[in-house]
Amino acid sequence: PAAPSHSARARPAQLSVHAGTASTMKFRATFGSAAQLTKLVVMLDKLAESCAVHLTADIVSFQLPPSASGGVQVAAELAQRSIFLDHRIESRAENNRITFFVKLTNLARALRSCSRTQSERVQVKLTKKMNGQPTLTFEIQLSDAQVQVLHDVPIRIVQDPAELQPYSEPEYSAAAEAISVVLPQQDVRGLRNVVERMRVFSEYVLLTASDGRAAGTGVAAAGDRNAKLKLQVEKDNLVEISTTYRGLDSVQLPSSDDDQHGDHISSPRPALESCARVEIKRLARALQSLVASDIKMHSAICCILPECALILKVFLPSADEVGNQPSFVVFYFPVQL
Repeated sequence: PAAPSHSARARPAQLSVHAGTASTMKFRATFGSAAQLTKLVVMLDKLAESCAVHLTADIVSFQLPPSASGGVQVAAELAQRSIFLDHRIESRAENNRITFFVKLTNLARALRSCSRTQSERVQVKLTKKMNGQPTLTFEIQLSDAQVQVLHDVPIRIVQDPAELQPYSEPEYSAAAEAISVVLPQQDVRGLRNVVERMRVFSEYVLLTASDGRAAGTGVAAAGDRNAKLKLQVEKDNLVEISTTYRGLDSVQLPSSDDDQHGDHISSPRPALESCARVEIKRLARALQSLVASDIKMHSAICCILPECALILKVFLPSADEVGNQPSFVVFYFPVQL
């Protein structure tokens, strides 16, 4: 598929939720392939026990709060067209949205069954049991027999917007100083091995990103691939180990002054760098979950906001080329000051 449009700016979650019940909401969809969704949910299941799920006409999104995922905020979004052949959603909530909480182990178990069986058709729908429990029901029609397999996954519909506050994606004031570099998918997988080796030497890893601006011009020319990402650890001020990824693309974000004057070329300045020190076990856990799930990746943006956060946004291949709706998973790592 074509390369996605890279953006390092996070999109905050929509928190407007009107009171509703499963009886006033409808959702039904037929899977094209459940493989990528299964791998995503399996990955999230390695990080937290439960999550918030948002269903809209265009996307399926997941959110994990820092308290549930080892201090790392996680959000993921898949285009509906990349998962379902057809789908229908009706809700009284804003943007025709259905939001609920679900235990990831239960959801992963149902999706694994959908992916592994030789099925003629797999559907998922929102139902309500006799006891009033809202449920995601997966209906698997086996192709080699007139047998239908059902998996019921209990969920809890969100009634109060305040419940979603811990799940909302963070906003940062230091975006002007951020440096973002693009990592090909093979480097994202290799990064896991690098970080795992560094874990034995230190509790923290220092990441430094350089945007590759030519000296004296202050401009990183498109296609130059001069950006770099360096990872460095120290042990007892005696041993220093570092790994540098060179020849990367950088993501150029116009400054606020540039936006006001309609000019996206800033005044000449030297090459820029941004640094962030993060807890290495948090970074290792996130990378391990990505690689172990065998989820298909396109590329990733590593965005460093000095003294604020390290953001790793991994783009996933999407079949929604017509709608241009990207699929991705993003990790927000707090920095050690």
